[in-house]
Amino acid sequence: MTKRSSIGDRIKALRKKNSFSQALVAEKLFISQAAYSLIENSQNGIAVDHIINLSKLYEVTTDFILKGDTFLIRIDPSNGFIPLIRAQAHAGFVKNFHEENSFEVSDWYRIPGFNPAIEQKLFEVTGQSMSPTLLNGDVIICQAQPKIDNILDGSLILLVTEGGILIKRIRLDNNNEYLLLESDNEDEKEQSKKINKSDIYQAMVVRGKISSVILPHHQITSKGKIQKMEEAIDFLKKELFILNKKLSNLNK
Repeated sequence: MTKRSSIGDRIKALRKKNSFSQALVAEKLFISQAAYSLIENSQNGIAVDHIINLSKLYEVTTDFILKGDTFLIRIDPSNGFIPLIRAQAHAGFVKNFHEENSFEVSDWYRIPGFNPAIEQKLFEVTGQSMSPTLLNGDVIICQAQPKIDNILDGSLILLVTEGGILIKRIRLDNNNEYLLLESDNEDEKEQSKKINKSDIYQAMVVRGKISSVILPHHQITSKGKIQKMEEAIDFLKKELFILNKKLSNLNK
């Protein structure tokens, strides 16, 4: 049996298993039924684009269509794989965000000891705005959060926006129209910025990171002290609010 006839037999078996007509499959491949029939009957060869489209249609690997290999690992979250959006792919991810299945992720990874959820993705960090928390080239694990208001104050978030991808720290100020974002890098010119909520395509909470850089001890210590000061200030703000409320009630 030739390779061409084997491929023809496999795609015919897949079509019959799914109860598809030749006309329907031909339409999915953007060719005539006559042209598809010649492929299925092994009279014509099959193009690479057709192999890829058939693998998507029948949810099988291209290796199965070409060689009949079945002992392959399916790359998806159910098998512990998580997609990585590299820095150079950020623009394409944003551009095609609203088009279903239009942006294909070529890089999938398994992280030892980590079981990803369906709505999780890996993103490569660019720039130093979140240094020393996140460094250029770090890879962050992000979880989609459909309700922005449910995100905790001070959380690290990744926003997919009309203007691109932003990785910042969120500060809640009870504004219904805007989000207040902060950079961790003290040397950043724009320490905080506001973004219109209507410009946000998706909000994702940063759950962890993968880094190849080890920070010097003095940087970690300094950052810890700043965090403790911020927590103390937040506590004082809450106490002052409660005190003012009590004074207001006394004056009534």
